[in-house]
Amino acid sequence: MVDPLSSALLGALGATFSAVHQWVVERGADRAVERTRGQQLANPERVLAQVARELGDLRRVEFARLADNEWAAVQDAVAASLRAAQLDEAPPKVLVSANRLRARVRTAGRPALRSAGLDDSGREAYHRLLRHSCHKIARRAQAVDGVMRALHADMANDVEQLKNRVEDLAHKPAGGEDRFERAYVRYVAEEHATFELFQVSIGRAPAQYAFDDFYTAPSIARRQRSADDVELTGAGTDSANAIGSARRVLLFGGAGAGKTTFLRWLLHTAAVSVRDGREGPWRDDVPFFVSLRQFGDRPLPSPEDLVAATAPPLAGEKPDRWVSSVLRSGRAMVLVDGVDELLLERREEVRRWLTGLVRAYPDARYVVSTRPSAVPDDWPGGGFARFELLPLSSNGLRNLIGHWYEAARALESDPAQREWLAGCERRLVQSLATRPDVRGLVSSPLLCSLLCALYRQENMYLPQSRKELLDKALELLLGQWDLQRDIPVEDELRISTKEKVVLLERFAAPMVRNAELLVSAPVAEQRFGRAMSGLRSEARELRPEQVLRHMLERTGLLRERDDRIQFVHRTFRDFLAAGEFVKAGELGYLIEHAHDDSLYEVVFMAAAQARAREAGELLGRLLERAGRRATRKDRETADKLELLAAASLGYVDVIDPEHVRADVLAAVRRLIPPRTFQDAELLARAGTFVADLLPGPLEVGRYADETGADRAEVAARVIRTLALIGGEEAWEKIQAFTGTDRRVVIDELLRAWRQFDHSEDYARTLLSDVDFGELVLEVHRWDVLARLRHLKKLTAVQLIGDIALTDREGRRPLAEIPNLRHLEIRSNEVADSLAGLAGCDALRVLWISGYSALRDLSALASLQVEELHLHTTGGFGALRAPRLATLAGAPLRRLSIRHPALERGLHALPEGLPLTELVLDGRAEYRSLLGVERFPGLEKVVVHGVPDEDEVRALRELPALAELVVHKPEADLARLRSLLPDVHVVVHHRSRARS
Repeated sequence: MVDPLSSALLGALGATFSAVHQWVVERGADRAVERTRGQQLANPERVLAQVARELGDLRRVEFARLADNEWAAVQDAVAASLRAAQLDEAPPKVLVSANRLRARVRTAGRPALRSAGLDDSGREAYHRLLRHSCHKIARRAQAVDGVMRALHADMANDVEQLKNRVEDLAHKPAGGEDRFERAYVRYVAEEHATFELFQVSIGRAPAQYAFDDFYTAPSIARRQRSADDVELTGAGTDSANAIGSARRVLLFGGAGAGKTTFLRWLLHTAAVSVRDGREGPWRDDVPFFVSLRQFGDRPLPSPEDLVAATAPPLAGEKPDRWVSSVLRSGRAMVLVDGVDELLLERREEVRRWLTGLVRAYPDARYVVSTRPSAVPDDWPGGGFARFELLPLSSNGLRNLIGHWYEAARALESDPAQREWLAGCERRLVQSLATRPDVRGLVSSPLLCSLLCALYRQENMYLPQSRKELLDKALELLLGQWDLQRDIPVEDELRISTKEKVVLLERFAAPMVRNAELLVSAPVAEQRFGRAMSGLRSEARELRPEQVLRHMLERTGLLRERDDRIQFVHRTFRDFLAAGEFVKAGELGYLIEHAHDDSLYEVVFMAAAQARAREAGELLGRLLERAGRRATRKDRETADKLELLAAASLGYVDVIDPEHVRADVLAAVRRLIPPRTFQDAELLARAGTFVADLLPGPLEVGRYADETGADRAEVAARVIRTLALIGGEEAWEKIQAFTGTDRRVVIDELLRAWRQFDHSEDYARTLLSDVDFGELVLEVHRWDVLARLRHLKKLTAVQLIGDIALTDREGRRPLAEIPNLRHLEIRSNEVADSLAGLAGCDALRVLWISGYSALRDLSALASLQVEELHLHTTGGFGALRAPRLATLAGAPLRRLSIRHPALERGLHALPEGLPLTELVLDGRAEYRSLLGVERFPGLEKVVVHGVPDEDEVRALRELPALAELVVHKPEADLARLRSLLPDVHVVVHHRSRARS
């Protein structure tokens, strides 16, 4: 007898094959080997048997404490969740990604989980078992996907006939260029398919983990929006869709925020999309990656050098001017990482290099990353949209911790150790939920990964400060792990942990002085040689090259690439250098250069490591230097130095003399309210006392009147400071700012909501009466969507990504938003109908765009939607597009549409639609106005290209037609106007309109 979980897994594994079975087995795969592989994949029993064995191990190793009936209940809940997810209807994009798949199953399985009545241990087992099952299903889907790729060339003709024309055929490379492009994207997709989860594999070579299985793209928010923009992204928006919708992006992120990993994920994702022809925003974008730290001492790459920067082994095979050709065609995405990792004087060179690329190749995509303080507000110019990687939310923390410990368990063969690791994961998540002081330490992926490693190493002990976190990380990386796990170290290179710290501090300090992130191996050897001065005689007898090799091979702090040495992360360089500046009595260097944003973290870490008198010297001299600057009328630099002193105070426990603390507090009062968002973030570091000093709305108003500052901008910066400080007092002070309709303030209130973990109480008490006006709230998570019912004045929402419109219990969160009038659904590949909109009585405008699973539009017949924008994208033409017949009965007055079924006329649209305006969005050759006479109420028609004679005859049959708008006409309009004498013809050409 087959148990429920095995039955559900059997169905799920079969579902991953069913979507492509027709193509692989029945469409005549010519190659016998691929046909055989396809038939093997059609029979999942072998995979199921393997999964059953692994589940037995999972039961014994990680959940032995569960009683048999509890384990059975967990299995039943997972089985019900898998069935509820209807994987046979899931798009391939979901099936091949364990993360997407798990999100779909978790959403669909909420009722099953609730009805199972599991306790905390049971729920933990449920999520662990679900993760394991989805991983196996995704692996199977990827295998099927591999067969599809192998058959892709054989199916090309069939696909062409199905689509009837390929829009971008003219852009496709030919001959040798085509072969090289395929080889290039294949190499990039495979070479950059993994990333390192920091310190999962301490004591071994760094292990790599697949992006598809272990990476969750971070949320982002827009920065510096114009007054005309209506989108609200403060609560976080989907990074892939947001960046995919912009051609030029400047991406900000603080230390350890994950900028490089995110850009490498974009690199991999784009390469896979091109290699496999996958649907998505980067389907045609050939990616190139430039790590600016690799160009610290050499010229920036020319266009043709981008292959050497991204895929060095293929540089010699590149066809002549291939990169320039791809850039000029607009099919390239140039990813530039780390503007802040170059010297200040070279950042202007980067700006000129980048603007030169944009000027020469304006149609290509560009994504550039930097720390916020490294570039001025207008950098680099040229229409770059500005986004910011947001700190880890509670949900992001749980995901990262889950991935980290799942990877750690995979490396363990000892069942008892794997069970202990499962307990670590569970208790760490619980601790972070109840310890806001510790939660504040792990706002970035790097620090979160460090905490996971230390929690494991320190027998579930939690550090109390960032200094303690980094101190213990150094102990872990510099030998304690080896000693505890009995990993042998060569006798002649046995160096104590303290000596290693001294050597690395002395190695890091000149890197900071010289603004270096990497140095050549010979230079590293020289510096270690000098650093050995004063060590024990045994240590001094070692050769510098031995010490360097030991540091590279026996610690987790340094790594070598292309004969260059660098710290695994800049955070460690800054922390170690700060220790050397303190111990060597060189605080004067930091004080004299503190205005340089690249030294901020070094100053903070120096304050954290300083003794009381050293801390007093550092902060006191920063204030003295600020005073000197102020007398020289350099107020901006003076403010920056005072802010730095204030932020450093948050890292100091004891200070001597005590009056320095009072001096800093006096400076803080002068800095309130903060002048910029960066100032706000520095002020928040000073400590909770700042919350008492921040003004309320009335004081902000008086300050704005006296200084001429924008009241809303000042209020937004105050809210940012309060949210970062956190706590009940901050919450109460934020509430005073909710009576506003200014976008910048509302967006900051939403960002604060995210800082407070999207709390339902926050939504109920702080956001319920906010006047959103026409502003559009962007949402990409179900849990946020479910809480929007409290926002009584919210009228417009944009759903981004794969969010279900309803759950299995029939809950429809959109219908619970009382005044929802405008809804946009973008890039949603899980909703195949609009049934989830039932009950949205106020809804009048609906936009549906991007890659979509939507087929059934019949729910519109029971709604009062008057305006529909239907601009979906699919890879197989009409087979993947919404069925237009299901629009029957919809009360639409305005329809804007792009649909392959309209290429030969409008007959696919049902009769009876009460349209007064019709917009056919698409090139002239892909649309036809034949059949337009079936909608006699039309008063306005908008098309691309001049209608032909048959189309004009159809237009003349419209009795109410008053206006015809023609975009990009390629023919003389005089004859058109003569044939439609009573119609006002408006022409739009190159963004100019004339009548």
